[in-house]
Amino acid sequence: MAWSDGSLPGERILKLSGPFTLSTVFDFQDAMRTNHPPITIVDLTGVPYMDSAAMGSLMGLHVSCQQHDRRYALVGASDRLQTVFRVSGVNSILSIYPSLAEAEAGLGGKAASA
Repeated sequence: MAWSDGSLPGERILKLSGPFTLSTVFDFQDAMRTNHPPITIVDLTGVPYMDSAAMGSLMGLHVSCQQHDRRYALVGASDRLQTVFRVSGVNSILSIYPSLAEAEAGLGGKAASA
């Protein structure tokens, strides 16, 4: 797990690597609790699979961002993760983009119109 700055004002990117499971969820939740940028991008390109605990933590990010008027995006989800999102029914709830560039374009557009 590593943070970096994005190209949008106030944007921070959290790059995850390896399986996103119960054993790593607590680190993810701690990272979300201690960092509150206006825009959070979670880069999933290095995540081969996730379990239900990880899915729950992503839903927690969604709810927290809604409650505190922050924006977020999940980027780079593999076909396997996309299937998990689709089967669990959260693909229409979570803010998911194929790439970082598309997420920044989408979130930047929302910022410009806000």
